[in-house]
Amino acid sequence: MRQDLNTSKTVYSNDFVMVRVDKTLREMMEEKPSSRWDPGYWDPLLTITDAAFKDIKYPVKNIANFEELITYGPIVVDKEFIPSKSGVAILNQTEIIFTGLDFSSQIFAKENSPWVIERAKVKINDIVLARSGVGGVGKNKITIVNHKVNACVGCFVDILRLKEINPYYVIVFWKGIFGWSQIQKIISGVGTVNINFDEIRSIKIPVLPDLVQSHIESEYKKMSFYHDKAMEAKAKGDEAEYKENIEIAELMLKDLIAKTEAVIRGEREDVI
Repeated sequence: MRQDLNTSKTVYSNDFVMVRVDKTLREMMEEKPSSRWDPGYWDPLLTITDAAFKDIKYPVKNIANFEELITYGPIVVDKEFIPSKSGVAILNQTEIIFTGLDFSSQIFAKENSPWVIERAKVKINDIVLARSGVGGVGKNKITIVNHKVNACVGCFVDILRLKEINPYYVIVFWKGIFGWSQIQKIISGVGTVNINFDEIRSIKIPVLPDLVQSHIESEYKKMSFYHDKAMEAKAKGDEAEYKENIEIAELMLKDLIAKTEAVIRGEREDVI
């Protein structure tokens, strides 16, 4: 129904307008049988990214092809967490930032507490990612453990341990449009924003040449130098030094992501 004012602009008149619908609801559902009633799921940018995978010259596999371990932190019920002054660091979503891990406000648990279990302890080269929440998986919180640390993930953080693929490449890929768009599709149109193990395993990733993957690792570690300096400054309360170094780290990582995406699209051969 359309409403119009009369010539004196005092009275509305109602016109009924017939609108042609080219597709029935059934036809739309048959065309996209797995669709969700969420506009984010069918964002044109995500559809374009889906199509781009078909043009990638590198073999495309799923994370499941490289999985060594996927696990999560301990779920403790009916007990109050009481931080310890030392012991095992608890790695929650707040410790995961864009350029790495932020332990400037560490909390600890005793080694023999229920919040510390062997399978949830991190190792070097483990990928840690938020598994739920708009401010967690919804912000694509994911990073890599690139230093030896005595830490255990919390219950809202997953550990992804990989083999036969460079985890530094996986991190950079995951943070870029090809990885993030897949996460967005997974978390769009669901009641609770989360990602489960099978959905993590389903993530598609182009397998770049080993040499390119190793170059991505070396460039990532150059960025991490400035991240570490920023974290040291933050722990000391030196805001100026923190800001200077974290901005450098963020710019370096964004540049590495862009170069990696260009390699995936076939626009360049390497990131260096």
